[in-house]
Amino acid sequence: MIRKLLEDHIRKNVTDDKVAVLLSGGVDSISVALAVHHAGKKVHAYSFHLDTHETYDFIKAKEVSEYMKWDFTEVVVPTNNIVDDWYRLVELKCRKKTHFECVFPFLYVYPEIEEHYVLSGWGADGYFGPSKKAMMRYSSYKKKRNYVAYCKKHNQKRLNWNEFRIAYLDGDCAGLKEHTRLAEKYNKIHVTPYLDKKVRKFLMSKSWKELNKPRQKEIIRSDFTELEKFGTIKPHQNLHLNAGIDKVFKELLNNTDINFNNRKRMMDVCRDWYKRENNNVLPIQNERRT
Repeated sequence: MIRKLLEDHIRKNVTDDKVAVLLSGGVDSISVALAVHHAGKKVHAYSFHLDTHETYDFIKAKEVSEYMKWDFTEVVVPTNNIVDDWYRLVELKCRKKTHFECVFPFLYVYPEIEEHYVLSGWGADGYFGPSKKAMMRYSSYKKKRNYVAYCKKHNQKRLNWNEFRIAYLDGDCAGLKEHTRLAEKYNKIHVTPYLDKKVRKFLMSKSWKELNKPRQKEIIRSDFTELEKFGTIKPHQNLHLNAGIDKVFKELLNNTDINFNNRKRMMDVCRDWYKRENNNVLPIQNERRT
């Protein structure tokens, strides 16, 4: 079912015969690439790694592309321009730490993309609850019961399974808006099949167990049988953390122009900049010239 829904979305929304796919080593992006392939379109896979090391995501993406005989472009993201890149991300209106870190590598991926349509698995994680918080709340009846008891004891609002997912999907969704702004800057159309209304309706009707048992994201794995041919595909990993991007950004704590409040965490630095931008303080470009 999920395969058909993804393929239908691609056929309806992508008119070109050859498209770019932002490919990692995870189930989400690989399934989108396979759906593109089965929809009769040619896949050009793009995958990145920092200039310091190759990652599991990059290596697996390359392996899958070679097996499927897809065009593949390696993008090496430099780590020595992080200050200038910070200001570029501010201009894209990044607000949260996850926005900065998730969008950052694509500053270097998009200039390499030849195709007009760019597809990704963006948003898929929101349905499956792979985070520790989600698993502690919804992965079994006992954990649900414990969560309810905790909320009552501490007088906290309880979110049911669907409310939890909606908060993510209708919220910042890992910097989707900022990523889309970047795509538009390069005259690209960012297509996110997992955010299709029919895909959403189908996946939102499933419990945590129906989606993730016996394996994480089983509902995708069982529909895309080719995944078995690609060897071990690791459970969910945050792309930016697996790539080591958080460590690169941590270096900005030592930059007094960026960390103007002498914060100890980049999370707080990002909040400072968001407040600064919202208060219409002197524009960033003008500040940098002084």
